[in-house]
Amino acid sequence: MSADFTDAPPPTTVAGLRAVAMHIQELRAVVTLDATTATASAEAQMTYEIGPQSGSPIFDLRQSVHSCRLDGVALPPSMIAARDVGAGPHSTVRVLDVAQKAGSVHRLTMAYQLATPTADLGGAYPPVLQLSNGRVRWSLGMSDLFAGRYLEAWFPSNLPFDRFPFALELRIIGDSVAHSLITNGDATVVGVNSWAVRFPAWFTTMSPLIELRPSDTVTVRSTTTVLPVSRRAVIVETWKPLGGSESLAALNTRIAELLAENERTYGEFLGTRFVCFFHGASGGMEYANAATTAAGALGHEVFHSWFARGVTPAAQTDGWWDEAYTSFRDDGDTRTERFDYTEPPVELCSRAPFQRTTPSSAYDRGGRLFRGIAERIGADRLRTLMAELYRAHRAIPVSTAVLESWLVCGSGATDLVDAFHRFVYGFGEPAPDARVTLVADPAPWIRHAADQAVAHLSPKFGQDNWFHARVRNSATAGACRHFVVTFTVRTTTAAPATYPGDFFPALTAAVGFDLAPGRRRTVSARWPSGAVPARGTKVTVLVSVHARRSHPASGTHTWEQASTAQRHMTID
Repeated sequence: MSADFTDAPPPTTVAGLRAVAMHIQELRAVVTLDATTATASAEAQMTYEIGPQSGSPIFDLRQSVHSCRLDGVALPPSMIAARDVGAGPHSTVRVLDVAQKAGSVHRLTMAYQLATPTADLGGAYPPVLQLSNGRVRWSLGMSDLFAGRYLEAWFPSNLPFDRFPFALELRIIGDSVAHSLITNGDATVVGVNSWAVRFPAWFTTMSPLIELRPSDTVTVRSTTTVLPVSRRAVIVETWKPLGGSESLAALNTRIAELLAENERTYGEFLGTRFVCFFHGASGGMEYANAATTAAGALGHEVFHSWFARGVTPAAQTDGWWDEAYTSFRDDGDTRTERFDYTEPPVELCSRAPFQRTTPSSAYDRGGRLFRGIAERIGADRLRTLMAELYRAHRAIPVSTAVLESWLVCGSGATDLVDAFHRFVYGFGEPAPDARVTLVADPAPWIRHAADQAVAHLSPKFGQDNWFHARVRNSATAGACRHFVVTFTVRTTTAAPATYPGDFFPALTAAVGFDLAPGRRRTVSARWPSGAVPARGTKVTVLVSVHARRSHPASGTHTWEQASTAQRHMTID
């Protein structure tokens, strides 16, 4: 999996170090569980690439490291200490106290005793590692509501923006009974109580499932279903503790129905197996093509294999949208509710780069946001747009900005910018005398006044597969907390273009924040894959700029409206 730092945190000073993002090229680990001495040990090797900025790389691990080596040279564990990043309880990251060059590749090896992680251990199904009388129980116990509860609880890992392969060797030694491994990885039995597990390169820190139990304490049922869109045979594998009240036969049938329903509505299931452990606790937790859950939460958790672990949140600050849309689905995905702008602002996405938990309001208030979107554009149209988002971005992290752009561009409902402004980012209303106007001015045919926001198109738009616009906030206005610039093209140079009919559906958009009065900024948006016209094609490029209470007027021509722009070009 190639490195993609689009959604990585920017270089940040942490404890005096210039902390920068890195990409894990490969993670390998060996875990040995000694049933005789009731001890557990791990050795993990992380090969990583520094991002586009030089500095000290960031990763996370919630275990106590007793030895480590960097590129084969011994390194004091204090050099990879956890650092507080001030985003709430347990919001730490490890920062390597060694400056490394942008683009360089390194290998960090760590050895530690595996133990209960130093993380927020709340919730109905927390992490567990127990060794007693030749019996082992190990549950990763992931959670998005409690900090430090993804893969980093047990192994060195990255923030959710990164995708990487993970190879695990797991063995139980000593006098032990037979054990069963429950996992969504590709597991091979290599000996008695010994497995090799490979997790694919598109997995993130939120994806892997590991449950290890004595075989005489669990029961399993496996069936096969053929899904209606992919026509792929998928194994449904369900587990429960021995004596559990669940009917695995009925639940296997129900999972097959849910997989088929979701595939018909949203697109092909990503895997060839769905693994589910009915743990006997309340609630549930999603993994990639897997879940640990109560039977009552099954529909919610299976749906997350499309939104949460199929299309994944790009950062913890984006974790709200998958719970929000899944909650909307849980309510029947037909309920609508008009936005009420007299209600207080709601912050679902803080944009804090080191936030480590999903807000609990994502379920209720987030579901309400999607009901508002459904009321505005129609529930059927919302489902269609979300299905298109899934098909275009499956196995790829998606940020809140990408979600907003997708909905605005696809629906043409530009007042969704207002809804995201207030009910996602939590911004208050602009003061009546501080209303921000953003306008686009790439050519003489656009009329603009001094001290108004100006955008202009880069002449390189067809050469580097990016749209560019330069925006400026009015010098006499208040700060613009949030704005969206949409881009589209017509393969005609007829003029003039009329807003909004010629502008939507748009190809792409750029989302910006915190533009101070009188300040300028260049924003950029990538052409969608496969959308770039052939060389020599004459096109009209259309741009519109939107902010809370600041939108182009309907029915006007581009030269009559200060917040739209038009430019004729030929693709080079």
